[in-house]
Amino acid sequence: MSLETDQEMPLTAHIEELVRRLMVVVIASTAVMAVAFIFSESLLDIIWYSFVDFAPHVYHPFAEILTRLKISAVVGLALALPVLIYETFQFMKPGLYPNERQYFLSVVPVSLVLMFLGIAFAFFFALPLLFRYFIFYSQDVATAGLGLTETFNLILLVKVAFGVVFQIPLLMSLAVKMGVVSVRWFETKRIYVWGGCITVAALLAGSLDPTGVAGLMVALTMIGLFETTLLGLKIAR
Repeated sequence: MSLETDQEMPLTAHIEELVRRLMVVVIASTAVMAVAFIFSESLLDIIWYSFVDFAPHVYHPFAEILTRLKISAVVGLALALPVLIYETFQFMKPGLYPNERQYFLSVVPVSLVLMFLGIAFAFFFALPLLFRYFIFYSQDVATAGLGLTETFNLILLVKVAFGVVFQIPLLMSLAVKMGVVSVRWFETKRIYVWGGCITVAALLAGSLDPTGVAGLMVALTMIGLFETTLLGLKIAR
């Protein structure tokens, strides 16, 4: 149903439009990935030496090229994200009421800002602290040697984790604004929220960080964001 024309569109028309818009996103992300791959070796050096001052260990022949492909894919997806949001909005627009369109256009930019804040927090604070711990933890018993593939996977996971974690203020604010829960509910369920934060953090980081430090950092950040947002909601109430 299109609210603009008040006419029902055939299912095939919806599918064709969806495929067309998805192709635009795929083409945009692929083009950015191709350009990013040209600079992927320099990007890899920048990312690696931002956290450690020695060369990575490569344990299989395709480790470097696969890591460069991952970097290109991440850059392509990140820079094509506005295209994805635009195409999604244009696809949904005919079926949205004016207030729903305004709501979408207000929430999405906030979510993107919070995501990039989370990634920046990971890059400038969490990851440097994490690698300093790894090197300090092993220096008394062995010379630190970090594998390229495993280390980059950890860097990527931590960045994504913090990008998602930083959505907590937005989700809490929306839940209260929409009347799904109250500020009082968050206060009474605090212990369960803390337990959920610890569980989610363990699942996110436990597989790549056997020391548990990455999971602890994610959990503490989640709890800190929850408590800070809760305090802000109480003040604004």
